[in-house]
Amino acid sequence: MKRKFLVIVLTIIFGFIPCFSFPSFKIWILGWIGFVPLLFLFDEKHTTKNFIIGIFAGFIFHIFLLNWLFSVAGFFYILIAIYLSLYWAVFFCLVFAFPEKTRIILGASLWYFLEILMQNLLTGFPWLPLSLSQWSCPATARIASVYGSAGLSGLIMGTNIAFYNGIKNRRVFQSFVIIAVVMFSYLISIHTGISNNSPTTIKIASIQGNSGYFGQSPEESFEIYRNMTNSIKEKCNLVIWPESSYPSILNKNPNVVDYLTQKSYIFPILVGSLSQDNDTVYNSAYLFTRGSVFRYDKKHLVPFGEYVPGKRFRTIENLYTRFAGFMPDISPGNKPGIFSIDSKKFLVLICFENIFPSITTASIDNDTGFIVVITNDSWYGNSFGPFQHFAHNVLRACETGRCVVQTAGTGITGIVSPYGDCKILEKNRKNLFIDGIMISDISLSNMKTVYMFLQEIGIAIIFILLIGVVICKN
Repeated sequence: MKRKFLVIVLTIIFGFIPCFSFPSFKIWILGWIGFVPLLFLFDEKHTTKNFIIGIFAGFIFHIFLLNWLFSVAGFFYILIAIYLSLYWAVFFCLVFAFPEKTRIILGASLWYFLEILMQNLLTGFPWLPLSLSQWSCPATARIASVYGSAGLSGLIMGTNIAFYNGIKNRRVFQSFVIIAVVMFSYLISIHTGISNNSPTTIKIASIQGNSGYFGQSPEESFEIYRNMTNSIKEKCNLVIWPESSYPSILNKNPNVVDYLTQKSYIFPILVGSLSQDNDTVYNSAYLFTRGSVFRYDKKHLVPFGEYVPGKRFRTIENLYTRFAGFMPDISPGNKPGIFSIDSKKFLVLICFENIFPSITTASIDNDTGFIVVITNDSWYGNSFGPFQHFAHNVLRACETGRCVVQTAGTGITGIVSPYGDCKILEKNRKNLFIDGIMISDISLSNMKTVYMFLQEIGIAIIFILLIGVVICKN
C-alpha cells in the first residue's frame, strides 16, 4: 500500500516537471530531460500499470497547463485533459513493450506519429506539442526547420529515452549518440534554407487596443482602433487590427467600411471582423488597400467556440445551448488567406489556425514573404493561454523560414524572426491587458527550409524508414 501511494506521489511530481519548459515558463532544458524521472516509474512487465501511470501523469500535465480552459469549457476542460492524456498512456504502454535496444528510435517515431494523429483526429488539437517546450530557446527551436514541429518532438522524446537508458543501464554511448544527432540537426538548421543576403524589409504597425471583452460594443471597439490608427505618424507598409477589432458584421456597416477605405490610400489596413453573405456568417480578415477590399474567411474553426460538432442532432444542440447559453454558428471558408501589398505576398491566419503546421505549409509558396496572425485572446484571462498561443509562432517561423507577426486584441502582440527570436509588446513590464502600437521592420523571405522542401510526408517517410531498419536489424 505504501509503495502504491509512493508511486502516486511520484507520478504527480514527475508529471509536473516537464510543465516548466512550456509557456509561459522558460526552462527549455526540461523538455530534453524532464521525462527521465517519469520513465523510471514504468515497468516492462506490467502493461496495465504503465497505462495507468501514463494517463495519470498526462492528466497532471494537461490539467495544469490547460487550466485557462476551465473558464470557457467548464466540465469539458476535464474531458479534454483526459482525452489528451490517452496519448501519453498509449505511448508509455507501447514504448515499454519494445525491446530495450530499439526503444530510442521506436519511441521517437511513435511520439512523432502520435502528434501527427493529435493534429488531425477529432478536428485536431495540437496545443501542447513537446516541441513547444523549446519556444524560449531559438537555437533548439530552429531544429523545427529540419524536422517540423512533430519531428522535433520525436527527437526530444528520443533524447529523454536515451538519457534514461544511460542512467539505468549505463549505456553512456547512447546518450552521446543522441546528443550528436541533436547537434547535427542544429548545424543543418543554420546552414540550410534561410538566407540573410540583402533582405527586403517592410514596416508593419500592429495595434493592440486591449479590446475584445464581452459587453464591449462594436462602436466602442471601432473608436479605440480608429483613434490609435490616426495616431500613427510613420509611413507604414501595413497596419494590422486584430481579430474581432470590429466585433460585428463589417460588410454590413458602410460607415466603418468608408473610413477604412479612405484610410487605405495612406497605408493598407488588415482588419479582423465578422462577415455575412446571405445567411452565412464567417470569421474574416479584410485587407483594405488603395480603395480596394479583399477578404479571407477562416478555414479551421474552433470547435464549441465557433461551431458545435454534431449540432444537427437536436439532443447535442439542446445540451450545448443549456450548458453554454448560446449556439455558435460560424461557417468555414474554403480558400487560403493569401494577400498582397505592393506585390509582396503574405499569409493571414486567424486565431488558433497558427497551431496547425499543415495549414501554414499548405498555403505558403516561394513568393509568400511573411505570416500574419490576428487573434482575440481576451477570453484566456491572465493565464498561460496567451503565451502558449503566441509560442506556436516560434515553431511556424522556424518551420517556414518566415517572420511571423501576431496582433492581438489583448493577449500577446509580437514578432518572431525566422530564427525563432521573439520581440513582444510590453508596457509597464506587462504583456497582458495592455494597449499599444508595435511598429517594426520585418525581413521578407522566399527561401525554403528543409522541412518546407520535404513537407510532412517526407518527414514521415524518414521515420518509417528508421522503424523498418530497426525492425529488420532486430
